Amino acid sequence: MRQHRMQRWSIAAAGFAVAALALAGCGGGTTSTAPAKTPTVRFGDQLNITTLDPASWSDVTSMQPMQEIYDTLVEYAKDNSTIVPGLAYKWKVSPDGKTYTFYLRKGLKFSNGDPVTAQDVIYDLNRVTSASPVGAGPAPYGFAYSDIQGYTTWNASKQQATLGGTGMTGLSSPAPNVVQIALDTPQAYFLNELALMSAAIIDPAEAVKYGANYQLHAIGTGPYKVGNWNKGHQLVLVASSVNTFRPKPQIQKIVIDEAVTTTLQLLRFQQGEYDFMWGPLDSATYAKTISTPSLKKLYHSVPENGIVYLAFNTTKPPFNNVDMRLAVNYALNKQLIVKDITNGRAQIASQPLPPLIPGYNSSIQPFPYDPNQAKALLKSAGYNGAPITFIYLADNSDHIRMADMIQQQLEAVGMKVTLKPFNSGSYWSYEDAPSNPFNIAWTDWFQDYPDGQDFLENLLGKEAFNATNVGEWTDPTFQKLIDTADALPASQDATRYADFQQAETIAHNKAAWGYLYYYWNDALVQPWIHPSDLNLYLHPVKTPAFEYMTTSH
Repeated sequence: MRQHRMQRWSIAAAGFAVAALALAGCGGGTTSTAPAKTPTVRFGDQLNITTLDPASWSDVTSMQPMQEIYDTLVEYAKDNSTIVPGLAYKWKVSPDGKTYTFYLRKGLKFSNGDPVTAQDVIYDLNRVTSASPVGAGPAPYGFAYSDIQGYTTWNASKQQATLGGTGMTGLSSPAPNVVQIALDTPQAYFLNELALMSAAIIDPAEAVKYGANYQLHAIGTGPYKVGNWNKGHQLVLVASSVNTFRPKPQIQKIVIDEAVTTTLQLLRFQQGEYDFMWGPLDSATYAKTISTPSLKKLYHSVPENGIVYLAFNTTKPPFNNVDMRLAVNYALNKQLIVKDITNGRAQIASQPLPPLIPGYNSSIQPFPYDPNQAKALLKSAGYNGAPITFIYLADNSDHIRMADMIQQQLEAVGMKVTLKPFNSGSYWSYEDAPSNPFNIAWTDWFQDYPDGQDFLENLLGKEAFNATNVGEWTDPTFQKLIDTADALPASQDATRYADFQQAETIAHNKAAWGYLYYYWNDALVQPWIHPSDLNLYLHPVKTPAFEYMTTSH
């Protein structure tokens, strides 16, 4: 997951208030009390928040505030280790693993006071799976719910969701506060998918009222609501007390500054204006942090379930040829890239699954750096020197340097590479746009949930064509393995993981991607943020949950 940062009243300001009170007391005259400070958290992000509409969500930057505005039927525990009740206080799963029944909490309300009903939940799931959801366009994550009965027919109809109208046949409400979801096949990870922001419950009345402008009027049930959004500059969230099933947040206000350079973020952090600087920290910031004692003691790092890779456009030459894809993997000096770009913090990748995901195949070794083998493969592929367009996210100096290094290494073995930079908070949609033709695309992925399906199906499965399977790579044996694993319940996880490992071998041997490295995550965290809250910053499942955050500031 990626950068996030935040503000509060500064140490200097707090100290000044205490001094003022002391002086007033010594004077012996009338005393005055300094106005109470509103507990506030502030941070900056290098990118812009692209949307506050869960149906159009696909990037981490937008996910963070949406996690505070909205709730889902189920969610992750405070320590992010397990799925726990959300808007549903309990649920049941049928013996065959295909039917889920959720019981909504009583008295739930949206932040505008509208009551939450089972029909609202059904509307939202139909909205995100519609080919034309109100105001959101085709939902990037709609395919995540393709195993709900009736999905294919509903999605193909291209109708918009309406309250009480048509939709997926697998959605029903047998009682006023009960939602039932019927699947075509069991899904071991279905609850994880319902915890995604794409399944967040929004107020249907607001979505219909504002249409394409709904994201500017976001209404949910979460612990915070939108105070003000100067889009592209700053989003302010304020605590909401409309629902009482969770503890009242200590942090009353969250201020998110958009499009802030890492240099300015670090300066504001050092001045106490930002409460933390979310990573992965760029190489320059990391180098300064490690060499500055006052910053080094505020530095924290953990492994991350994420991967940086190159997606090949396999729909046309030259990368519909496996030898061309293999040539790229042998041509890349990944050890040098990791050393120069990540300061050695990353681990070289060998396969789509990161090491901490069950099903990771430890027997697969990374492709070695072998320029001669790369040249031989280019010759075998019949490569004739045709230009290769490499698109990459140029949102920071590390990405720009990495693209330059990759271009140089590929050209050193005889490829002719043209760099095409772009800036976008949601670059999967950019890479998939017909107006942006490419041969190689820089891409990364952070887990949505800790299951191999999130990587193998969502990034390399046929259902993710024109979405997160950027290069539209496919292989029939690979697809059969992940489809088989996809249809097994959690009780057969051992079999699922064995299928994942076989699929990983195929993805490696056929060079589905150009494998670069696995992510880490790190952050600079101010000392007034309680240490027990660090897991909320440095965990690979979700971004910080500010409703649980405490501060001594």
